[in-house]
Amino acid sequence: MIVLAPANISAQLMARVLLVEDEPNIGSIIVFKLEREGHEVRWETSAAAVPGAAHALQPDLVLLDSSLPDGDAFVLLTGLVAHHPVVMMTEFRDTTTPQRARTAGAVATVEKPFKPTQLARLVAQLVPATAGRP
Repeated sequence: MIVLAPANISAQLMARVLLVEDEPNIGSIIVFKLEREGHEVRWETSAAAVPGAAHALQPDLVLLDSSLPDGDAFVLLTGLVAHHPVVMMTEFRDTTTPQRARTAGAVATVEKPFKPTQLARLVAQLVPATAGRP
């Protein structure tokens, strides 16, 4: 008898993820990977769209780029962490940006460049058991 494991164990986690990323190449890769893992992803490219998107989606997790062209990501972070867990994605290779993000309430930081599978694993680890609620 052959017993096959489910093709996509992560799909059982089905989280609502709000992605805030202005770089099209990075954003499309993240969306592709997380949707393939079974998550619902809403992708916003501007700081201005984030409050409305967060209110509409009620995300289980927010992936927030640290450098947005139209606003301060740390101001967004401060407002989001009161209602949602936030992972700050940073391209700065220093210790102050990740530390500043964690101090402001980010549950984790991810330094770019990263592998999509690494990010998907982090999402799976951070998604609460109640993710994907109706």
